[in-house]
Amino acid sequence: MVYDIITIGGAIRDIIFYTNEGLVVNNPNPLCEKLIAFELGAKIYTNEAYWSWGGGANNTGVGAAKLGLKTAIIVRIGTDGEGNELIKYFKKQGIETKFIQRDKKIRTGFSLVTTLKNKKAHTIFVYRGPGEDLNSLPKNISTKWIYISSLSAKYWEKILNQILKYKAIKVWNPSIVQLRLGYFKLSKYLKQIDVLILNEDEARELVLSAKKTKDLSIKHLLNRIYQMGPKIVAITAGPKGVFAYNGDKFYSHKIKNVKVINTVGAGDAFSSGFVAGLFYDKNDIQRALRWGILNSASVIAKIGAQEGLLNRSDLKF
Repeated sequence: MVYDIITIGGAIRDIIFYTNEGLVVNNPNPLCEKLIAFELGAKIYTNEAYWSWGGGANNTGVGAAKLGLKTAIIVRIGTDGEGNELIKYFKKQGIETKFIQRDKKIRTGFSLVTTLKNKKAHTIFVYRGPGEDLNSLPKNISTKWIYISSLSAKYWEKILNQILKYKAIKVWNPSIVQLRLGYFKLSKYLKQIDVLILNEDEARELVLSAKKTKDLSIKHLLNRIYQMGPKIVAITAGPKGVFAYNGDKFYSHKIKNVKVINTVGAGDAFSSGFVAGLFYDKNDIQRALRWGILNSASVIAKIGAQEGLLNRSDLKF
């Protein structure tokens, strides 16, 4: 079996908790400009809580499958009820599950997504569970593309080195675990990546870790990161839109104006739309950005990281 794409990383249960009892406060640190704050010692109540699925490999895998890609997923989950439900869910989405690892001792991971409903802002507390112990990959897999999402803190280098040996187009959306190590630690990996996807804060952190600069414009960030090795660099920048650079041309796309209900999963939705666009035509970066924007806009208009993911029939070629 040759897959169109295999997504690797995390799959967890998301618990989304809504409240208006918190504040968004400014922070002078340019790498962490906004904070969510609650009264110390307070008990925060809510009348709105939702259970959904999450995790980078999960969200992008489901997004890719909906957009017509023959998809498999590599994650590590428990043998508990949540893990069983995840397997059923993946099969329902048409995703190959035979590479999923099951842990008999540790329960499936979950996250608490604390959301300020009136501010459209959230903070995510994550328990990765068995995902921390994803430490090996199948030797014999055939896939055209590989999407690397947030890898475990323990074994991410081992996993990444295995991935880089596969003959496939490699997309990387590194987590804060990797980015905090800085450019000099990541440089050997960046040179082997075909598509790198970051948000604006992550892009700033990566660029500043290589060389201090006052120019943190999107174009400068794209150019500096491209020089680090990836063949295509994409940056999501919230209300500013999305941007990409392939060494020859800078691309951009404005956001789609929708009523924002939830921002969880917006980045993963963009990634799956963007990557699917490139899969069908690697040279049409502008269309790939549009697919990413449309997919993300649909997700943020609904609750949960996957509820609004588009099907291929929803997008025009």
